[in-house]
Order: sequence, then C-alpha cells, then structure tokens
Amino acid sequence: MKILTFGDAMISGKQFTEAARLLGDHEIVTTDWETDWGRLQNRRLVIEQQGPAVEEVPAVFRENKDADMVLGLFGPFSADGMDAFDHLKLIGVARAGTENVDVKAATQRGIIVVHVMGRNAQAVSDFTIGLMLSESRNIARAHLSIKNGEWRKVFSNSDYIPELKGKKIGIVGFGYIGRLVAKKLAGFDVQILVYDPYVKAESVDMPGVTLVGKETLFAESDFISIHARLTEENHHFVSHAELSMMKPTAYLINCARSGLIDTEALVQALSEKKIAGAGLDVFDIEPIPADHPLLALDNVTLTTHIAGTTSDALTQSPYLLAEEVKKVLDGEKANWIKNPEVLEHPKVKEWLTLLKS
Repeated sequence: MKILTFGDAMISGKQFTEAARLLGDHEIVTTDWETDWGRLQNRRLVIEQQGPAVEEVPAVFRENKDADMVLGLFGPFSADGMDAFDHLKLIGVARAGTENVDVKAATQRGIIVVHVMGRNAQAVSDFTIGLMLSESRNIARAHLSIKNGEWRKVFSNSDYIPELKGKKIGIVGFGYIGRLVAKKLAGFDVQILVYDPYVKAESVDMPGVTLVGKETLFAESDFISIHARLTEENHHFVSHAELSMMKPTAYLINCARSGLIDTEALVQALSEKKIAGAGLDVFDIEPIPADHPLLALDNVTLTTHIAGTTSDALTQSPYLLAEEVKKVLDGEKANWIKNPEVLEHPKVKEWLTLLKS
C-alpha cells in the first residue's frame, strides 16, 4: 500500500508520516501543502467557506497518483483532486470538520473519509471559559492599559461586572466540546442551559444541565457560548432577533465558526450596548481587516483563531487519525468514518475483503 502524507504549517507531513508508521510496513511519501502559517490561515478559511474546489488540485496528487491513501489536515480534497489518483481508497483528515473534503464526491467514488473527533476539544473548551472570564472581567483590556502606561479601572461593564457563581450559561450545540464546557463550568456553581435540536432530553445526563428551547436560552442566559457546526441551515444562527432576546448584561462567546453569527448584527448590538460584550476567536475574514468595526468597540475581546491550537492537540492529532484508520484496515468498528454508507460501496467491500485475506 502507498500512503501520501499531506502536511502543512500546523502539522507537518513528517509528523503524519511518523503516525502513519503505526499502520504497518507500507510505502510512505512525505509532502507538505502550505508551509507559511499566515497563508495557511487564509487558505483554510476560504476552503471552509467555499469548499475544496476553490483550490487548484495540488500537483503532488498527480505526482503520486498511485497512492492508496492520503492523510492530512487542511489540504483541499475536491472531486477533481480525488480523480487525480488512479485508485484512491481512503482520505484521512486529522480534524473534526471536513469542510476541506468533498464527502459526497468521495462516497460516490468509493473513498472512505476518516476524520478525528475531539482532537482539540480540550483546548477549545478551556479557551472558551478563558474567553468568558477575559471579556466579562476585562482581563485583556486591563493588560493593554498597563502596556500603554495607564492604570485603567473603569470599563464598559463597570456597573455590572459579574461573577460566574449562580449565573446561567447557555450552550448552543451539545456535542463533545459543548459537553466539556459544561463539565468544566460545573465547578463554578452555575446553571447550564442547552439548546441542541439533535439532542434528546434523556441523553442530557449531567447534573445542573437543562435542555431548553432557543428563545429560552437566549432570553435567560447570562453567557451564551456557541459550539455548533456551521451548515447551510444554521448560517447566521445568531442575528438581530436572537441578540434582541438577550439580557443587556449578557455576553456572547464564539470559538466555533464565524458564519454562525451575523457580524453586522453583533456590531450593532455591541455598539448600542444591547448586550454587555462578546468574545470572538473566529471571523468572516482572517486576519480581521484593520478597518473592521469590531476593532473600534470597547466591549469585545478578540483573539486570533487560536482556541484549538495547543501543542498537545497538534501532537496527538495524527496519531488519533492513524489509530482510527488502523481500525478500518483491521476490519474493526471505526467510530469516526464521516461517510459510513460508503462501506456498502462495491469498491470498498472488495478492498476491505482483500485486506483480510
């Protein structure tokens, strides 16, 4: 079997190759796609918003057209990219989101798509709580004032700076990250309200957590944290209507996808102090433009899309991916196949049967 590792500035091809050795004694070709950190962030954002076809087919695909498997992170796996290979059987991406893979095209071609759930869940859930505290307690603003030779004590929310104890925290999206946020907040003695149309009440088995409707969550929460995946159906999930439901003392946190929030509506709500503040790690355009209206506001904390970027998360990701791919190769039940229906494809059945023989 020939394996092509397809790294980038965040996780190198060499790191993927080290992990791929867990799969056995196979030919491995090590490559990198985008090695400049700044360009990678821009290209990955465009791909996530417009799909993998926005990029040209990487030349390395055609140069290694006999590869059976490609393992990577952010690189573009479009339909044309898949067709550059003679007999590609599996695409593995070391991330939960598969916006950079045309999963439908892969399924049609009998290509298994494996991803990694929760690779940076600990990192994002930690960061979410940090962003809540930083924004509501003015940590970043106080730091900046000292750096600028000031000793600032008065802030936009000085009349109602909160403690977390006793507050209601609204979590939108109760997947792995949302559940970790709830678990980690339990020590703060808060109430957790959850909105997730795909979660049933009986599956919410955590003390202090209540499944509620969307309007209830927005109206009652003191903090709202977004942890949903971006789809066509929930684009601008938070817009004027939702922001108008929020308390004037409430905070909105987003470490998920920028498209979940209508930025124009949020800027207006913050400018008019309809809500107390916001903490954002994701933006429609990254890096955020120098003239963006968010930069003129004093009741928002902005970070550079770093919630999921820790040494632990990046180091572990290729190995988590390799472990899941190994389950596929060994005929075991794999938990993170994005297109499980592809297992019924004749091409896939034939390949897996040959692996067992």
